[in-house]
Amino acid sequence: MRYKEVFKIVGKLLFYFTLILLIPLAVAIYFEFVYKTAHPNSTIAFLKTILACLIISGIFLYFGRNTKGVFFRKESVLIVILMWVVVTIISAMPFYFSKTLNSPVDCIFESISGLTTTGASVMCPKLYDSSNKEKQYIVENPHFPQKKYVFYGTITPVRDKSGKIIYEGIEATSKAVLFWRSFIQWLGGLGIVVLFLTVLPALAVGGKFLLQAEMTGPVKDSIAPRIKETASLLWKLYLGLTILEVLILIITNEKIEVLDAFCITFSNLSTGGYAIRNDSIAAYGSGLTDWVIIVFMFIGSINFALYFHALKGKFFRIYEPDFILFVAVVIIGSGLVIYNLIGSKVYTLDGTITGTYDFSRALRSGTFHSISAQTSTGFVTTDVAKWPFACQIYMLLLMYIGGMSGATCGGIKTSRFYILYKILKHKIEEIFRPTTVRHVKIGKKTIDSKASITVLTFFILAGFFTILGIVFYVFDHVDAETSTSCVACMLNNVGFAFGVAGPTTSFAFMHPFSKLLSSFLMLLGRLEYFIILLIFAPSFWRAK
Repeated sequence: MRYKEVFKIVGKLLFYFTLILLIPLAVAIYFEFVYKTAHPNSTIAFLKTILACLIISGIFLYFGRNTKGVFFRKESVLIVILMWVVVTIISAMPFYFSKTLNSPVDCIFESISGLTTTGASVMCPKLYDSSNKEKQYIVENPHFPQKKYVFYGTITPVRDKSGKIIYEGIEATSKAVLFWRSFIQWLGGLGIVVLFLTVLPALAVGGKFLLQAEMTGPVKDSIAPRIKETASLLWKLYLGLTILEVLILIITNEKIEVLDAFCITFSNLSTGGYAIRNDSIAAYGSGLTDWVIIVFMFIGSINFALYFHALKGKFFRIYEPDFILFVAVVIIGSGLVIYNLIGSKVYTLDGTITGTYDFSRALRSGTFHSISAQTSTGFVTTDVAKWPFACQIYMLLLMYIGGMSGATCGGIKTSRFYILYKILKHKIEEIFRPTTVRHVKIGKKTIDSKASITVLTFFILAGFFTILGIVFYVFDHVDAETSTSCVACMLNNVGFAFGVAGPTTSFAFMHPFSKLLSSFLMLLGRLEYFIILLIFAPSFWRAK
């Protein structure tokens, strides 16, 4: 293992990450000194974070001095893992330094949830009694009434001079911290290292493996001859779609301010799901906004290579089995949720019943939340934890299916299900036609036996960690329903769950152990198991 090479690359990447931190610093300065708000200030918090990032970068560069600039697959794996771990810690610092969250474990949870585009949050308003003394939440899952969850809120409210609360929950957080929270989702959408592939020439040698390590799915399409050019084109497309959605949101809804538009877009296009309002997307009260978000959730879940083929006029490339299967699952999944939703009660996020679902209302809400689940975005407009049980089951299944390979979404990916179907089909046919030579293909791409075995192993790992995660959550005194949905949420980077972990509660009810477990599961799901598991293999650390 060429550790010095790894340290040098990570040190350089962290230096560039310091430059990225200047963006939220500028937002913090604006809201503190120009557009003065009653919200907490965070300029000092971001300055401290930048200083800490520079120091950590300097340490890595010092230990990585006098290198030859050559690294291979092992080093690439370690670079990806180190970058995700170190950037997670640095990204958590603004939450801690600004005193948004007081627990380091909560800060890490919030940070890695953002970077992995999960969108699960521990932000929860603090409660106070009539004497203004903080009190605890006491929450129970109606399906497991014998189990009660007792915990404190995490976000201190903003009060006026008379002591009256004017902002609470997420809305009581620094504007710059909320921007940062959504921005790291946008950065994590395509991948931190993929971003730096466009600016750091030293990554050219191992760039192909670095790109494959962070891009999701079993098949990664190269859209340009060189890896650096591929990464650059991906980010240009990503930036272009971001600007497009920001403009559409502002034009179509006067309630959406510029900061809101950017934060929604950062979370939406990256299929992340962080919101900057207590009522999430429901706060904007617009059916048109819901449909705009639905469209861009869908866009973020399509293989980005297809956009480049379409721009070049190669529309025939769109008619691939992976794309057709993805669209079919979206339509069928949404249809099942809509069908089971009609006639059920409509709940707002504060628990109020506002009527029952007719077809029109079920169409919008069912489509929104089923796509939100399948694309791993996690946006909500209602309390889905109170939906019919059948709807919850369908949405759990959609969480595991996910979107297309080469997109920002989570889940297993439709391409892997298609490959699994082909493998099973060929195996069954082999019983009565053993001499026939068969090849697994996705469209015109042939999937070799190694890739097929990798896909089968992926399904085994997904099942194994699902069961293991449920066991550990239950061990930490989380009820079975909540445990099951939490594992689906974390492994597939979705952001909302059911039971106690519904969108109205946040994940503040978890003990530190469950929060750390969730953090590990989120990273495991984002890097798709294999990269993380490699570091637990003794042979990985051997010299040769």
